[in-house]
Amino acid sequence: MASDSILVRGWTQNKSNDKFAKMSEVNGMIIGGVGFAEETSLFQIFCETRKPGAATESSLVNFISEFADWKNSKMERYKIENEYIIVVENKAFYIQSFFVKEIMAYEAIGAGMDFALAALYFGKSVPEAVSAACELSVYCEKPINFIERKWGK
Repeated sequence: MASDSILVRGWTQNKSNDKFAKMSEVNGMIIGGVGFAEETSLFQIFCETRKPGAATESSLVNFISEFADWKNSKMERYKIENEYIIVVENKAFYIQSFFVKEIMAYEAIGAGMDFALAALYFGKSVPEAVSAACELSVYCEKPINFIERKWGK
């Protein structure tokens, strides 16, 4: 999994030293998120002490529902506004609100999504796909952050 490094506050880039603000390893999971930084941060905190019951779409829907309840208790906002890619037990899942789909080939989220998906379609590596997004989208910026795990099917 890879991400670009741009963080934005209003119309201004935030030159943060937190290179993994969009992507992290938490509690045996890899989590990538796009959207509001506050929600991604809360999701990372939530995941520090919780995991989905299994690496299935239905378990991830339940997990996101539990996060929405927990988020609502902190912020009085139930709605899940961000998109996520989560790797659990060597399976990757795309999450948008309560829609969860296991990723079988490749996926991208965020401002550079269309550029990254095109590069992946043409056989480029994940870092190369993010690099293409950084070159072509004004909302993506290097350096590229990358977390790699190898596993068999």
